[in-house]
Amino acid sequence: MQYSGKPGKYILYITVVFGLFFFGCDRESPGQLLSPAGTAKASEAGWEKEYYSNQENYTDTVSSGFGSRVLRITADSMGVSRWYKKIDIKPYTTYKVSGYIKTEGVRGDAEEAGAGFRMGKFPITNDTVFTGNTDWTHVVMQFDSEGEDSFMMEGLLGKNGKAGGSVSFADIRLEEIASRSLHPEVTIHPEQEKAPMSPYLYGQFIEHMGKCIYGGIWAEMLEDRKFYDIPGTSRSPWITDADTTAIMVDSSKTYARGDIPKYRLSKGQWQLSQKNLALKAGKKYVGRLVYRAGKNVKKAEISIASGAKVVLQSPEPVANGFIKLPFEFQAATDTEEGKLIITFSGSGEVTLAAVSLMPADNIDGFRPDVLELMKELDAPIYRWPGGNFVSGYDWKDGIGDPDARPTKFERAWNGLEYNDVGVHEFMRLCRLLGAEANVAVNTGLGTAAMAVEEVLYFNGDVSTAMGKLRAENGHAEPYNVKLWAVGNEMFGDWQLGHMPVEAYVKKHNEVAEAMWKADPDIELIAVGFPGKWNDMMYEHCSENMTYISEHFYRQDWHAGGLLTHVKQIPDAIREIAEEHRRCREEIPGLRDRDIKIALDEWNYWYGKHVFGLLGTRYYLRDALGIAAGFNEFSRQSDIFYMANYAQTVNVIGAIKTTKTDSWMEGTGLALKMYRKYFGTHPVTLEGTPEPLEVAATWSADGKTLSISVINATRQVYPLKIAVPALTLPDSATEIRLSGRGDMVYNTEEQKDNITISESDIRLNNGTVEVPAESACIYLFALNKE
Repeated sequence: MQYSGKPGKYILYITVVFGLFFFGCDRESPGQLLSPAGTAKASEAGWEKEYYSNQENYTDTVSSGFGSRVLRITADSMGVSRWYKKIDIKPYTTYKVSGYIKTEGVRGDAEEAGAGFRMGKFPITNDTVFTGNTDWTHVVMQFDSEGEDSFMMEGLLGKNGKAGGSVSFADIRLEEIASRSLHPEVTIHPEQEKAPMSPYLYGQFIEHMGKCIYGGIWAEMLEDRKFYDIPGTSRSPWITDADTTAIMVDSSKTYARGDIPKYRLSKGQWQLSQKNLALKAGKKYVGRLVYRAGKNVKKAEISIASGAKVVLQSPEPVANGFIKLPFEFQAATDTEEGKLIITFSGSGEVTLAAVSLMPADNIDGFRPDVLELMKELDAPIYRWPGGNFVSGYDWKDGIGDPDARPTKFERAWNGLEYNDVGVHEFMRLCRLLGAEANVAVNTGLGTAAMAVEEVLYFNGDVSTAMGKLRAENGHAEPYNVKLWAVGNEMFGDWQLGHMPVEAYVKKHNEVAEAMWKADPDIELIAVGFPGKWNDMMYEHCSENMTYISEHFYRQDWHAGGLLTHVKQIPDAIREIAEEHRRCREEIPGLRDRDIKIALDEWNYWYGKHVFGLLGTRYYLRDALGIAAGFNEFSRQSDIFYMANYAQTVNVIGAIKTTKTDSWMEGTGLALKMYRKYFGTHPVTLEGTPEPLEVAATWSADGKTLSISVINATRQVYPLKIAVPALTLPDSATEIRLSGRGDMVYNTEEQKDNITISESDIRLNNGTVEVPAESACIYLFALNKE
């Protein structure tokens, strides 16, 4: 996963008036003061420093010549530093921004680099970059906010490149020039249909990282259940009464494909335990212990510190003398502090391979509560296993006896991969959800040969070596996975195995050609990224791809205003569509191939990680943005084939979990609502919907016209709707996604802070009252015939 973004298309006019100003002289000071006033520190006035630059480079001082403090940046070395502040503004309003700037010895690493003002994503025409030594200079800028209700005011040392020296900013002010009156109205032409929306736009993505699978979808309750770290050491969740220096490592790999601990008892006991287990009174739990012991090790016992009675079942033999000891128990009390205790008695050597503990109501190893929420999302396809993770993943580690699969440290996210969920478990999950599989292959550290074997393991019949191996692992019939991703984000230097595009196009072709030779019926998704990478991939690999991928995340938690925050998602979708339309225009023969976009990662990604690694909490404002995304997908339906929300559980997830509970985030509710109620055949719409975001579609059967309206403002707006070709009924069904304020979120205790509601409404002279801070789908019973 990675962040990408482009500036919006706005025009900003700048006039620079050069002159010599002295402290104490009179200056025109119109509008709202943005600079820190009086003795207030910059941080108290909402100004922030660029976090990745040297914080000692920044000062703000009192000035006798200005009605505000002076913001200063000084840097000996070349870099990019900035003071910045989010400013709330009115949409569809013209503003003037003015301020003073002074430089001392400013030098840039490029001809156009230096110091200056910037206003977030608004591009500046007649821009001015300051270098060298300049006295206080008054700068006046003007812009139209259009559909934005916030912007970022920035003072930079390092504009248009890296810079060093010293720059000061003072008396920065904002003045409203003119505001446009808004009266939303649209005309819908239901007879003018566009390309149908692909159902795969409602896809999902799960990756082996954080608490998406382990600690989320998967029901295993124990950490490090195959003892990757020596029990009792600082990184291990296992507590032991043994001297950790006496615990040895069995590296023979006679059972597991990894190192496992062993310990020699001397007429006593060896006890291990893992605590902080969440148990529910009366609930049944099942587990197993896999170990090998010398003949004088008389007993292996399992106990639960919560007072539950453990029932040990007859052990079954496992290869190489290991014992697989099943057990079960019923919890006596509710607790978050349950403890599993393993005790060996006697003398001799004990080798530990694995231990497992799950609620007895797990469904093939998956949590039933999470599965139910995933079913509500009704995603038609799931992308797996990554993501960055896939570029270091050996899929063979995830097949065979789960207890014998190795635990490995994976370098993409610096975590442990237990390999409990592999090929068969993922495919079982897809079957449980009624979804198709989209499998990504490793083109980072992986090879074409690895990819071919993986394709044959999934899709080959038993006459192939890989098909035979699959059958031996319990699934004789081929899985017949159709959609395959050839690598993930190989354009990024964070990706394991990253290489320049000039080299990667050769690797893509090698892998893709080998995969198609193994199974000519599969479809392949190539790695895309805006600019040179896309150009090279299209020019050199278009014959070896069915689709091309794009990813985007909107990470700017400073976006601020509700309209601006929501617009980030549809703006990104539109920009990606425009990028690939550009490629089709500029690259010969590409238009005829009609290679559509697989947007296999998209979401907001910001804020605190409350639910583990990247476990971002989502608010109503994020849900409105996701809803607005589907409006844009309907407008770009001819070029998008797939869109996988990233990710499904916990990790920037639509669903969040605790150890014993789960619930739907607002973003998940938006996905659920649009999957169920938004139509599939977009129609033409025109008019002036501002500040509302409006799109219209027919249902698949042509009997319902659905109008999606996102109101990302804090007031009710009347929307006048005209449908000249049909008679619009004076009543409709309103499906509403809303909550009490755009910053509310669902929690374990309050799962309904954001909800979907359904009601019948009446129109007044073709006008519907659109609730503030809401996403609504209005369903009109019509027949396009």
